[in-house]
Amino acid sequence: MTIEQIKQKLQEQKSRIGLVGGSLSIREYEDAQHNISAHISPEGWNIEMSVKEGFEPIKDRRQKAYGKVKKITDGLETLLTDIFTHECAHWQLPYGSERGCPYDIYHHDKILEAVKNALPKDKQAHASYVANAFEDTVINPRCKEFKGEFAGQVLFWDNEGLSLREKGQKVFTPFYEAFVKLNAHLWGDKADKALLKRHYSNGKQVDEAVKKVAKELNLPEGMVGSEGTERLFEKAQWAQMAQIYARNLAHLLEQKQNERLSAFSDSQGQGEGQEQKQPSGNGVEQKLGTREGAETIAFGRYSSGEKLSPNITSYSQLDSLYRKLAKSIPINVEAMTREQSLQIAPLNHRAFDEERDDPSKIKATKIVVNGNGITFGYPNQPLAVAARSKIQRKSFPDFKMVVLDNSGSMKDAIDGGSVGKTSIIPWGDRSKYHFALLGFYGIENFLQRQGVAPYIEHGLSLFSSSTRYKESGFQGIDEVRKLALAPEWGSTNLDAKVLSQALKGRESFVLSISDGEIGNWASERDSFRKLAEKNHYAHVQLGSGTGFTEDLASWKLPVFYVHSGEDLSKLMVNAAKETYKRFTKI
Repeated sequence: MTIEQIKQKLQEQKSRIGLVGGSLSIREYEDAQHNISAHISPEGWNIEMSVKEGFEPIKDRRQKAYGKVKKITDGLETLLTDIFTHECAHWQLPYGSERGCPYDIYHHDKILEAVKNALPKDKQAHASYVANAFEDTVINPRCKEFKGEFAGQVLFWDNEGLSLREKGQKVFTPFYEAFVKLNAHLWGDKADKALLKRHYSNGKQVDEAVKKVAKELNLPEGMVGSEGTERLFEKAQWAQMAQIYARNLAHLLEQKQNERLSAFSDSQGQGEGQEQKQPSGNGVEQKLGTREGAETIAFGRYSSGEKLSPNITSYSQLDSLYRKLAKSIPINVEAMTREQSLQIAPLNHRAFDEERDDPSKIKATKIVVNGNGITFGYPNQPLAVAARSKIQRKSFPDFKMVVLDNSGSMKDAIDGGSVGKTSIIPWGDRSKYHFALLGFYGIENFLQRQGVAPYIEHGLSLFSSSTRYKESGFQGIDEVRKLALAPEWGSTNLDAKVLSQALKGRESFVLSISDGEIGNWASERDSFRKLAEKNHYAHVQLGSGTGFTEDLASWKLPVFYVHSGEDLSKLMVNAAKETYKRFTKI
């Protein structure tokens, strides 16, 4: 069977599984690192498979005997079809069944955390490898159940063992042997086990570990044919199951695990920091390091009242969570367009009148005969439509700065009640500071959707016991966000000199937020007035007025009072919207 014919078979399997979208390619390489490798892009779900030229998975006597028993007509087609099916099972097999492991990046993160908790310190570098092995042990029985046969996966393991023999390794490493034996225990038949046994050491510690895992996880032999795989997909149990799996197999891990778990494995279990020479990966691990992945994990843990994931930095999770939550703030984006009447076609033509018509609009191909003789046609009753075209304004305030109170009282709830959940958000999701941050992220969201964000500078000043300040262009905005997510919780003092220096020499939009009196207002009053009056300034006050807000009002500067968190977030975004709206109208 040619590669193109195999590709057609895989397209049929793809349709059977219910996958739509994403491309599928199979390429042959003379100098491929592995006989078989595969890669799924987490962006777009494009699937790439590579095959070493001349590779034949059924070649020696034992493989041929196995192929005969399994009625395999084309070994390469069987292998590629089954490793493709295996990959899909990491998500859902078939699509819509919810039978897949880890199913999504949130559950993969939970499994990885459980594995890390179970492994001793000197084995931590293998956490991802062990987590993937656990997930494979869950989904491979499902693949056998779904297809009725899963010989391609057995051929993959057999060829993995043969490849290592060529490098001087006679048998599987202990952990890998246990991994393969557990799979064979769950769904392998006599032929599967007979082919794979040539790679076993059959050491006592391996067999005891396999029995212990099977017993503690209550995994019966041949469960595919007896009770089915449904209970393997109880997602709430995965973390505990993964912990048992890792704890009982940890002692079998070697410093370097030479075998790949599947063709989609990122690498062998070589520990962290190892580079791949050839693209591979099933899209799960790769998604862990993306913004979308961090957002999914952070929001999932927040919604479930769980603590932060140990697999991602706390900043990344908080930042991702606030970006996600800020999307719920209603924003009506007005396109920067103007409307004009656009003539697209005349309905008919009349004779050209040299006294009142524009000669440039003459239709030279239209000849009209009237009482004065022959003349050119001129458009009569033109058909016009209202056309909207994009405009560009270079007069936006080129700097946006939020001046945010982060004194101790901002940790409190606006209504004096509970500060809400604190497992992910340390200051609580009902605190004043939380809603101020939602507004801060909401302003960014608005400016991005409006198309302004990439063209201006972004700044943040936190005032408490000290006044801290950070600014950057859009590409470096993470540094500004990091400051926002590191409140000080001190007293309420404001250093106007810091703000004046930041705003010097440019037109800026400035929005300040506070919940009380500014302790050193008397000394900062005059300096603050100058900077506020020179810029597009507004202030949002949480609760009752203060001497600060009275002065702002007397200077004819806008002051808004809010008494709920939701109103605070919306008002902050609307203040930005109304300011920039003035610069988008014609």
